[in-house]
Amino acid sequence: MRKRISNVLWGLILIAVGIGIVGAMAGAWNFNVLFAGWWTLFLIVPAILGMIEHGIRIGNTIGLVLGVALLSCCRGWLPWEVLSRMLVPTVMILIGGVLVFKNLFHLNLGRVKVPNEKRMEELVVFSGKNLVIQNEFYGIDGEAIFSGLTIDLRGAQITENISIDALAVFGGVDILLPANVSAKVSDLSLFGGCSNSHADNPAGGPVVYINATALFGGVEVK
Repeated sequence: MRKRISNVLWGLILIAVGIGIVGAMAGAWNFNVLFAGWWTLFLIVPAILGMIEHGIRIGNTIGLVLGVALLSCCRGWLPWEVLSRMLVPTVMILIGGVLVFKNLFHLNLGRVKVPNEKRMEELVVFSGKNLVIQNEFYGIDGEAIFSGLTIDLRGAQITENISIDALAVFGGVDILLPANVSAKVSDLSLFGGCSNSHADNPAGGPVVYINATALFGGVEVK
């Protein structure tokens, strides 16, 4: 239902802009989409539609606040000096909050975490690491901060449903899955993204639940 509403709103926006341009060309009214700060709509509109489609989340809330702040500066409602002074500490607080409270992001996001005492933990900071697992695997918390982490599970033995928590902050996490599993990905992204190109096992088999969080970074599932 929310997806349908989002599509309708996108359609109405495009229709309104098209009518405005045609009317301006015909001389019926003045219409200019290139007003001061027009580019901030690429933050504001997707954030609002994201709230309608997926509910209010951290990513779309921050995107909306940032878009409105930038628009306010472009329109002269807010001094650029104030925004520039607040931007760096805000980003620092945001990154710190993600690291400290990342477990709270599982709430109301459709994420699945399969508890297991044999879960692994891997933290990579200011470097890179290629983690190759060839034995039994029961899940991992993988974090890459200002770095890159590859979790190669193509030779791992996965015999039951597991979960992987992947966090990328100004970096990237690549997850390589074996062919006998299916992947269910839930992502929370802010100025980053998550992609899933892994082909699910048509015969069924274990499910790997991947809870991805990307902050100025990316998580890729293959």
